[in-house]
Amino acid sequence: MYTYDIVVIGGGPAGLSAAISAKEHCKGNILILEREKRLGGALNQCIHNGFGNNIFNENLTAPEFVQKYVDKVNELNIQYKLNTTVLNLNKTKEINAVNSIDGTFRIGAKAIIIASGCRERPRGFSNLPGSRCAGIYTVGCAQKFINIEGYMPGKEIVISGTGDLALIVARRLTIEGANVKAVVENKEFIDAKDKKLSDSLSDFDIPLRMKHKVISIQGKGRIEGVTLVELDSDNKVIKDSDEYISCDSLLLSVDLYPDNELAKQVNILVNSSTGQVELNEKFDTNIKGIFACGAVVNGYDHPENVVKQSYNIGTYASKYANKVGL
Repeated sequence: MYTYDIVVIGGGPAGLSAAISAKEHCKGNILILEREKRLGGALNQCIHNGFGNNIFNENLTAPEFVQKYVDKVNELNIQYKLNTTVLNLNKTKEINAVNSIDGTFRIGAKAIIIASGCRERPRGFSNLPGSRCAGIYTVGCAQKFINIEGYMPGKEIVISGTGDLALIVARRLTIEGANVKAVVENKEFIDAKDKKLSDSLSDFDIPLRMKHKVISIQGKGRIEGVTLVELDSDNKVIKDSDEYISCDSLLLSVDLYPDNELAKQVNILVNSSTGQVELNEKFDTNIKGIFACGAVVNGYDHPENVVKQSYNIGTYASKYANKVGL
């Protein structure tokens, strides 16, 4: 069994900043475990700018922003394993993980920092009727297709929901030559926290259908179209408002949910309504020596806020590890 002073689960901005802080305050060995093929987490697929103003006084793209932390990790010689999935952990701070190089292996640590982030909810949470044909994706999945994998999710596209990422993806798809035929929202306002993103819809002539919702999906092998209806002020369907829009892809703007499965394995307290890991007044979990930071604690937040909170958690974890080592 490998033994480390601190193991960080997750190599996104939270995990990277926590590991950097821990290394700066702890002389021992630190390891980052990341399930993707590169460090940086979901920021690698967010190629738009708007990052780094409050930390670096620069307007950076997300990959540029997170690369500064990757460079710091390398500068500090912090070890990391990529393409590595953590299978489970226990209260004695032992981790079982697997990758294609080491196979299945076990790691022990004085302290563990869970920085597993959050994930998109599956289609089932959207309560969409219709067949389970191909061509239905979450907006985060579509963004990864375009910016990481290099291929389009479709050419004739309808987007359901108006979260920040949905509007960013609508703009990105249009730039890449797709025809975004409608962005559909059942409320009277857009859901995006950054309301300025709605300007990009008018800038790119993308139709925004407020007080509408998708009620059915047509297609067998692959989606062929969707049917929309208009809603009144009480959110009831307006009679005879059905409208069919042909498309080859439907993108869903879904809520993000903290990736808390590992925390639940060791009975770490998790908020029943938000799914977020709960920290005590000393900023650690109810399990001594196991800490958490980033989106798994705070939910979706701007990366600059994430790295500040995670840096503090790395400091607390290092103090714990130093104390255990005495």
